[in-house]
Amino acid sequence: MKTLENYVEKDKLNIEKVINDYSNFLYKFVKSNSYNLNKEDIEEIVSESFFVLWKNYKKMNLSDNIGNYLCGVSRNILLKKLRKNKIFNKNVNIEDYQNVLDCKKDVEDMFYEQERISFMENIVLGLDSESREIFILYYYEQRKVKEISKILNISEAKVKTRLHRIRKKLRKELKEGGYGYGK
Repeated sequence: MKTLENYVEKDKLNIEKVINDYSNFLYKFVKSNSYNLNKEDIEEIVSESFFVLWKNYKKMNLSDNIGNYLCGVSRNILLKKLRKNKIFNKNVNIEDYQNVLDCKKDVEDMFYEQERISFMENIVLGLDSESREIFILYYYEQRKVKEISKILNISEAKVKTRLHRIRKKLRKELKEGGYGYGK
């Protein structure tokens, strides 16, 4: 996991480097939580998240995780935008949402999936720090095995072995927890 320290050079934030490293990750994060906002709105949220980081980086600790910070900021901006667009409006006409109500199974599936993801996050948090870092770099930051080995200064074989063990542990714990596991 990269910290703020990785991006501060001569007491200035290298925002271009942050954008290069995190724009794809942040775009996917916002899109997956966006409740069908259009592409322009998602890009606006991502851009604003980088601006907030740039504006506030001096208030942060050098050991703060950039990815976590950007996700938190983008989530807050997204919620603000959704409220502004009245997606979370409490005074809604029930007839406007009849199709949604008719899709009870879809809602149940969504809650089941959120519960499964939360269960998986707890498993990942229980990993040792190096395994957790490998998992995050590979699955969340979508880094290649070769990149991970360079970042963590370990062999590619060790990265592959750790990924195999992590998947095996996830599969076992998901099964024991009553959740299905694909392939």
